[in-house]
Amino acid sequence: MASGPLFVFDLDNTLYPPHVHLWKVVDTRIERYVQERLDVDPLTAGRVRKDFLREYGTTLQGLMHHHGVSPDEYLEFVHDVPISEIVPPRPELSGMLSSLPGRSVVFTNGSESYARRVLSALGVSDLMDGIYGIEFMEYVAKPSPYPYGKLLRANGVNAEDSLFCEDLRENLFPARELGMFTVWVGGGEEGFPAHAVIEDVCDLPRILPRFLDNGNGIAWKD
Repeated sequence: MASGPLFVFDLDNTLYPPHVHLWKVVDTRIERYVQERLDVDPLTAGRVRKDFLREYGTTLQGLMHHHGVSPDEYLEFVHDVPISEIVPPRPELSGMLSSLPGRSVVFTNGSESYARRVLSALGVSDLMDGIYGIEFMEYVAKPSPYPYGKLLRANGVNAEDSLFCEDLRENLFPARELGMFTVWVGGGEEGFPAHAVIEDVCDLPRILPRFLDNGNGIAWKD
């Protein structure tokens, strides 16, 4: 097993705050793709997406299963957005990541190339030790338990030696159940599935003592 803790970060609305409207732009592209690919009106497209999200976790998985959609084609379309014009640099994020006593990776339902562009815009590309996108997940997205286990195996760490930051509550459940320390970014009150809640990912150092054992080792307290 690798030494030292692993810090796992979701991407959208986690490494940048929700008022940066990048995800809304991507979401609009997803809606448009469904409308054009299935030749349906906006109301029907919304209903289809809702059903796919409930059954498969992502719109893409539903489109692949029911309509034979190519994931590369879909991802290229929905991520064709001017990221550098939307996402400003975050020097405070760079400072926070630099201070962490371990490796940092991105774990996102977006594509790897999309994640790289977002990290570049944020100015933190060189601070991530790995990027794990939907391709790595074999298109089985969060909150399915499968990619979480695959992520831990790929990094050679035990679940209890890792911390996971995520803005969506439902994506915290599998991490918590595996034994990861879970941090809900921008979430509500603490309690299952979140060990800790922070308003902004840059506040992470405030709760690190609860994860680290006196700054040494990799034990956390529930």
